[in-house]
Amino acid sequence: MNTQNSHIVDTTNSSALRQNANFEQLNSPVLISYIRFSTIEQQKGQSLDRQLKYATEIAKKKGMKLEENLTIKDLGLSAYHKTNVTKGGLGLFLDAVKNGNIPPKSVLVIESLDRISRAAPVESQAIVTQIINAGITVITAIDGKEYDRETIANNPMDLIYIILIMIRAHEESDIKSKRVLSKLLAQCKDWQDGKRGFRVKCGKAPKWVKWCEVKKEFIFEPREKAIMLRKIQLFNEGHGGLKIAEIINSEFGSGTVHHTGANVYKEVKRRTLIGENNVNVDGQDFCLKGYYPSLITISEFNNLVNNSSSRGTTKHRQKFVGILSGIDVFKCGGCGKSVKSHITYRQKKAEKVPKSHKRYGCVEASRNNNCNCKETFQLDAIEKAVVTYCSDTVNLVKVLNQSDVQKPLIEKIDQLKAEQDEIKANIDYLIEASMKTRSASLAEKLHSLENDLNVKSELISNTQTELQKLDSSATQSVVEQWKEKTKNLEYQSNEERRQLRLLIKDTFKFIILGNDRTINKKGVAAAIERAKEKLLRNNQNNYVDLTFKFHNGLVRTIRLDKYSGELISGFDLV
Repeated sequence: MNTQNSHIVDTTNSSALRQNANFEQLNSPVLISYIRFSTIEQQKGQSLDRQLKYATEIAKKKGMKLEENLTIKDLGLSAYHKTNVTKGGLGLFLDAVKNGNIPPKSVLVIESLDRISRAAPVESQAIVTQIINAGITVITAIDGKEYDRETIANNPMDLIYIILIMIRAHEESDIKSKRVLSKLLAQCKDWQDGKRGFRVKCGKAPKWVKWCEVKKEFIFEPREKAIMLRKIQLFNEGHGGLKIAEIINSEFGSGTVHHTGANVYKEVKRRTLIGENNVNVDGQDFCLKGYYPSLITISEFNNLVNNSSSRGTTKHRQKFVGILSGIDVFKCGGCGKSVKSHITYRQKKAEKVPKSHKRYGCVEASRNNNCNCKETFQLDAIEKAVVTYCSDTVNLVKVLNQSDVQKPLIEKIDQLKAEQDEIKANIDYLIEASMKTRSASLAEKLHSLENDLNVKSELISNTQTELQKLDSSATQSVVEQWKEKTKNLEYQSNEERRQLRLLIKDTFKFIILGNDRTINKKGVAAAIERAKEKLLRNNQNNYVDLTFKFHNGLVRTIRLDKYSGELISGFDLV
């Protein structure tokens, strides 16, 4: 919309349109029509045509011209919840009134006063008086009544009449709202009790499903399902929002998603992916499981969320991908903070940059922020050492198969399941008791137990995901991936290096650069440190240590030549 020649405000499609209107070019009194209804369904009826007709008739009666571009349309916005003010055109109009942009003796035509507001009477009356005090005449078309400073001064009862109308409108909306809330509460409880075949009209369904009136359930929308699955795949591969948007628009057509892809980061964390509809009704939270068809499994969803903050995302136009940085794995032994990669290009392409200009170093030390580990190390040498170690099948199998970490996780799952069974038994008892006598306290207790049950289910799912991660890291498949994905490391593309980066995250919990000074070593830890120094005797000026902390709990330190990346020796710490 061009704001230079149009003042129309139509918020039917997007509240963002409220930024596109202004009234600054009005120099003489005008007639402005305000049209509003609460639901888009009302547009299919006579409401819009009726309100437009009212404005046309009053304009003719007043001898004023009704300009289409001076019609404010808040279609589908609530006056009870004040969205017509906070998101709609009425808010723009009130701002213009406040700023003195509406000329005195202008006329505002509305069907009735409750079109402006159905909020609390004091708030509603304040909106109307704000308009009138600006020298604007308000005309209610349904009864032809006019309100301005002169009429109210001559007949103060008009002010009382305005308040009475606002009280009635608010009470009507309040009753309707309570009826809707009551119905929604009943529907949510019915769903949790196992009833199906109805739609809970609360919240917005994801784009990849649609309601089927025949089956009385949500079903997949094939194209949108394919788009969402592709987004998840690209997200898991480590692509950022811009790159995901570029690929999606290339594969599914231009304009399929916004070019920034910013919404992807929210979409992959929504539990609608596993079929849940989580809603809040009148202050009560409800988890409606199985409300939508599941797009991915709970295990896949947990992995998606757990890895979302440190999954190795690269910038859209990033020239070079360091396989150890950006995944919250590579840490400084001095301060425990992240180690970053830094490339000095000097107008060269990434493949032409000398090895000495590609470095790994502590982020905090580079900022002079409480870390003295200011030395940086050749990126190629560090990566070569990690890849050499993990490409050794004997070494890797030996490491990944040494683990007792699964046992406490299995015991934790068994304990959680036992607690879950106890909660289920209490729920069954309360349901039976509630059938004999209705009690608000019983209902509250039942709701509390259902929430506890959901928490236990979530903990079980997260622990199973952690266990699965340990299992997958101990399989021959991971060893084979290391052999396959580390071939010709020096000549790998950014996409290949991104895949290797994800494999590193799946294999290691942490990689510590240099001596780990983040813990105060005493007792056994101090003895281990002395043993390590004895076994890894070398000239400290030429070598650097890397400490690998695997997901299965094993810790191993290796010493390498910091210029060539050649492995010198190693020592198992745990």
